[in-house]
Amino acid sequence: MMHEIDDPVLLSPSQLVSSSKLSKNLGAYLNEARKRPIFVTREQEVEAVLLNLDDYRELLREEQKIEDLYLAVLALRRLAENAETPERLLEMDEVLERFGITREELAEAPGDEMES
Repeated sequence: MMHEIDDPVLLSPSQLVSSSKLSKNLGAYLNEARKRPIFVTREQEVEAVLLNLDDYRELLREEQKIEDLYLAVLALRRLAENAETPERLLEMDEVLERFGITREELAEAPGDEMES
C-alpha cells in the first residue's frame, strides 16, 4: 500500500463513494464517471477507481508508449555497450523506426533529455 505522501492521486471529496452507496446507485455513478473518475472506498480506504472507458483506453495507450520507449532505450544502450567499433552501431533513427517510435515521442518521454 502506498503512503499518502507518495500517492500522486489528487481528488475531491465529491469523487469519493463507499462501495455500499455505489452498489445502490450504480447508474448515477456510471454517469458521473463519464465526467471524472470516481474513487470507491471500503472501510474508509480507497479500494478502486471507476473510470470511463475512453480514459482507461488512453491509459493503456500511454502505458504501451512508455514500454515501447523503455525497450528502445534498452536496445540503444545494449547496442552501444556491445559495439566494437562505431561502424557496427545502428543509427538511432533506424532503431527508433524498428520500434515504431518517433524522435518526438522519445523527446516527450520522462527521464534523460534526448539531444537533437
